[in-house]
Amino acid sequence: MKYLVYSDLDGTLLNHDDYCFKEASEALSYLQLHSIPLIIVTSKTFSEVKPLQEKLNIKCPFIVENGAGIFIPSDSILAQNIPAHDSYLKISQAQSYLELRLFFKHLQQSYSIRGFGDMEVEEVMELTSLDKEDALNAMKRDFTEPFIIEDSVAIESLRDEANKEGLDIVKGGRFYHLISQEQDKAKAMQRLTHLFEEYFNTSLTMIALGDSANDFTMLKAAHKSVLIPGYDGLYADLEAPNISKAPFAGPKGWNISLLEILNG
Repeated sequence: MKYLVYSDLDGTLLNHDDYCFKEASEALSYLQLHSIPLIIVTSKTFSEVKPLQEKLNIKCPFIVENGAGIFIPSDSILAQNIPAHDSYLKISQAQSYLELRLFFKHLQQSYSIRGFGDMEVEEVMELTSLDKEDALNAMKRDFTEPFIIEDSVAIESLRDEANKEGLDIVKGGRFYHLISQEQDKAKAMQRLTHLFEEYFNTSLTMIALGDSANDFTMLKAAHKSVLIPGYDGLYADLEAPNISKAPFAGPKGWNISLLEILNG
């Protein structure tokens, strides 16, 4: 094994509008053919990623809720000789969803914000364009709270209050996310890479692909990275020597850029 591929989902491997990954089929087949792990790194929940892994036909570890949790299948090579009481082993030092929701309710006394915990499933469906089953899975949260805010100018003040409680706020493609401090995509990626390197007793090259602000730490920390443009064709404001820019948005750009790296 030489590479580990870490990929964001929405707007990156999945189309922004319909969450389809058909245009990435060539690169996905390449990864399977060469036994290169595709590790999902997303703001989505465990309940959302699990069925998606089945659609992608992969059984790799994955990282959820912006780096807050790592889930490793109990039949993975990394989990050998570890007694398993469930189908997945969980690694996390993040605060619980209950703790975040209690603080979020406190913030609502001063800020016009609404999180998933305040919404009915129909509202989540409207905001995300998900069907009902997928929207319900998006609402089954373990570590973080996606939210909308009426006045985005207040985000910095909101972030300051969150920081005092050991929390932070990051911006995704559709929502802001209240998360635990020191729990980002880069740290989870590096932690999981270390586990693979320990198992194989060799250094591995981290390839990362993402499109939005909550992917920045991961893109900067990887050895080779691809910044995917938004559905409007515009790139997020990020420059670094290890980061190339995909020529197209979504899975089409993901496919071309990843194949260029792997065949380069």
